[in-house]
Amino acid sequence: MGIDSIPTEVLDLIFDCLEKEKPDKMNRYRHLGAAVRPESLRNARLVCRQWNALATKHLFRTIALMHNGNDKAFDTWKQIVNSPAVQQAAREAEVYSVRPPPCSYYRELERDYETWCSWDSGDWPEFVTAIQGLGNLPNLRAVNIRFTEGCEGVEKSGYREEIVETFSTRMHTIENVFKAIQRRKSRANQVITPITSLTIENLQNMPFTEFLETGLFRSVIEDITELRLLVAQEDHDDGPDYDLYYDERFTFEPWLQEEFLPCFASRLTSLNITFGECWGVVPGYFDGKGLHFPNLKTLILGEYVIGHHDQFDWVPAQTTLETLCLNRCMIVSYLEYASDDIEKWDDLTTHDWKFVADRGRGWTLHKFDGAWEVVFDAIRTRLPSLVQFRMEHTKLNDVAGRGLRSVDDMDCCLSAKRYVRFSSGTISPWQESDSDGHMDIELGGEDEAEYSGVNRAMETQEGDMRAFKELVQAVEERARRRL
Repeated sequence: MGIDSIPTEVLDLIFDCLEKEKPDKMNRYRHLGAAVRPESLRNARLVCRQWNALATKHLFRTIALMHNGNDKAFDTWKQIVNSPAVQQAAREAEVYSVRPPPCSYYRELERDYETWCSWDSGDWPEFVTAIQGLGNLPNLRAVNIRFTEGCEGVEKSGYREEIVETFSTRMHTIENVFKAIQRRKSRANQVITPITSLTIENLQNMPFTEFLETGLFRSVIEDITELRLLVAQEDHDDGPDYDLYYDERFTFEPWLQEEFLPCFASRLTSLNITFGECWGVVPGYFDGKGLHFPNLKTLILGEYVIGHHDQFDWVPAQTTLETLCLNRCMIVSYLEYASDDIEKWDDLTTHDWKFVADRGRGWTLHKFDGAWEVVFDAIRTRLPSLVQFRMEHTKLNDVAGRGLRSVDDMDCCLSAKRYVRFSSGTISPWQESDSDGHMDIELGGEDEAEYSGVNRAMETQEGDMRAFKELVQAVEERARRRL
């Protein structure tokens, strides 16, 4: 069979495989879509006209608006969105507020620093015009907004080595992207697919209630069925970790639960929430009470920590779930904090925590006896439609560690690091156990054994493993029956 005899449908499947080809694992920015698309797909365009047409469709399925502080960088984007071939091919658009990688930020931004700073007040016409180019893409289905990790909260922690993207610049970007989506929806005499997927990477952990109340926000989210959030927070390396006491650290998670997520709840079929820091217990609290997603099929949680017996109940309450993924999710077993912390954090939720030892000077150690066995059993018995379950605990220095993960790139295993400890007086308050589950904690008392540390994973190994295996087996059996 000659190459010309291969059916178009078969070629399309082949190019689809080339599109999904993974770049070098060491490439931290392999998620940049068309910016790092495999070279083999580009080369396929050179074979013949037929291959060029098919490869172009896959090559420009995802396009990225990136810039480096210089307005000339927007010219390439304008050429892309004005190309008829790209307009037909583009399904996903990524808007980067600052061009990666971080090591080049200062060098690049110095070229037009005043223009970059003007975005703090919303004045950057060239960037706004570039964002409006989203309206030229009639087949677009997903929009990803990507910010930098560096945050600056209300209090401001002082000198920062990395580029700090202010909250106002982030909001200007979000608002202009939403305006572009709204204008796109209102175009007359043009068939336009609705944008149903929204990703915000490094969304700063500061509430923006006023924006939620605008017609612009409501107009855009009425089509969103897939929501992916990676939340960033201000932090610094000078210990102890005083940024734990910034207002947003204990106000954002309740706002996320009570105000933000309910806006999307009735329509979502897929939800992915990951924080750059452990979240859910302290200082902010998130127990999901009141959240109901009647159509939710997929839920992915990253860095979520359980510290109360009823805190995870909101997950098995979503009985429509078919896929559940837990990435670096843990149960906190020991918590050490000062009496002043409770006052600073405004009604810290401490039920289910048992006093263990007095550390002196107002510091106390507490224990939470929750176990994964109970969580696994609840997932297995209360989610009858679950056919996919993933649980993974990647290393922090792993490229795929902290970040938005997908179902396909996650494994399912029971890690000894599934329990964690918290101490508000250290530079890094969330202290993971060793690879074997050992936690270096002095429990106090005269018995020397109490000074050797604890291993909560080993204590619960039998029950956790039993429940884990039964959950995995039940899910696999349901998946087979569905085939």
